[in-house]
Amino acid sequence: MEDRIEFDSVITEKALNDFKMYHVFHNVGGVFGYVFAAFAIVMCVLGVIFKMSPKYIVMMGLFGVFFFFYPIVNMRLGTKKQMKTVAAFKEPMHYSAGEDKIIVSQGDMSEELAWEQIYKIRFTGSNLILYLSSVRANVLTVNSMGEAAVPFVKMCQKKLKPFQVKVNMDKLAKAAA
Repeated sequence: MEDRIEFDSVITEKALNDFKMYHVFHNVGGVFGYVFAAFAIVMCVLGVIFKMSPKYIVMMGLFGVFFFFYPIVNMRLGTKKQMKTVAAFKEPMHYSAGEDKIIVSQGDMSEELAWEQIYKIRFTGSNLILYLSSVRANVLTVNSMGEAAVPFVKMCQKKLKPFQVKVNMDKLAKAAA
């Protein structure tokens, strides 16, 4: 008899926003935007200290504020819109992980994923992100997974290469409890 780990994952607005924030802070473009925002704010402050042109001070201040807040506001608004329009977020996804594959189902639709199809798994602090490619991922909410979160990741560690599974098991156990 094959061991199977079964759980449901419900995507909430908070989980989707957490996923998007994770990506902003883990890619070059997102980090560069925040570095530029900090640079612009520092230049604005230096402009005030050294009594530079008011136009320069205002321009750098606006750039800093814009590049700091716009991505956050844009993500939150996009998340709200996605939660309302994407049908897949309205019902929980059911996962059944076994030795040979993971079966993902929702309603009457089902997809089988061989372990070889898994690109990587990351833990964001409240979600597990199951990447199927560099641009396609399933978000697994640890709260809805409950006690199945830790055994699922342990199974992933057995089936995947070490560099594919980046999960702090202590933090995962705390989040799942």
